Amino acid sequence: MEILEYGDPKNKKIILIHGFQCPYQIWNDYIEYYKNNYFVIVPILEGHNVNDKENFISFDICAKDIEEYYIKRYGNKVFAIYGMSMGGILASYIWKNKNIEIEKLILESSPLLSWNKFMTNYFTKWYLNITHKTQNRDERTIKQAIGTIISEDKVDVFLELFDHLSDKTIINCVQEVGKFNLPSDINTPNTEIYYFYGSKINEILFRKVAHYLKKNYQNTTTICLKGKGHCEDALINPEEHIKTLNKVLKK
Repeated sequence: MEILEYGDPKNKKIILIHGFQCPYQIWNDYIEYYKNNYFVIVPILEGHNVNDKENFISFDICAKDIEEYYIKRYGNKVFAIYGMSMGGILASYIWKNKNIEIEKLILESSPLLSWNKFMTNYFTKWYLNITHKTQNRDERTIKQAIGTIISEDKVDVFLELFDHLSDKTIINCVQEVGKFNLPSDINTPNTEIYYFYGSKINEILFRKVAHYLKKNYQNTTTICLKGKGHCEDALINPEEHIKTLNKVLKK
């Protein structure tokens, strides 16, 4: 796994974990903003690095890679981990492994409750279909993506990533997401948990996750982003979302 770093390593450290089918460059605005006051660490998840041929295998492997890298260089404490969508599952693996003490765990629209087999098969076929259409430059599919999952200025890196994504990575990612169920008994009383989710119809699952976290973890703060879809501000309006994140980071 390639891991990028920005800023002064003497500063508090923030790990930014991107989501499925998402180029790491979605963090560019966040890196530019935060690197002056924090040390920003950006892993490029397996299967999502256009400069190598590795496939995504499992969250467990990814978590161990990040932990080994981080602990060797910076010890076993981190100020914040922010996991977007599927990246929140990877952040949750690091949390439940308890090899790194996390002060602030920030998750956004992360699918932390398992799906049934039917849903896993459905989403596997759906993501394969969307990926193949994008790789074939289906105009309608690309137009639908702009403004919903990617901003117009990042279309080139979005297409470059999709050209690189293998069927094996897609299948493994969806299956890993489908079977993940966040434990209800992770004992880390010093970890503050923040869960962002939208109010549009495609956020119904994540509303359930928010309730689950509140029920099982007293240190959880849930934030509903009214009128927003899946990671909408995080992906499309980073300047606005940074303001929201700052309310958490500066607490």
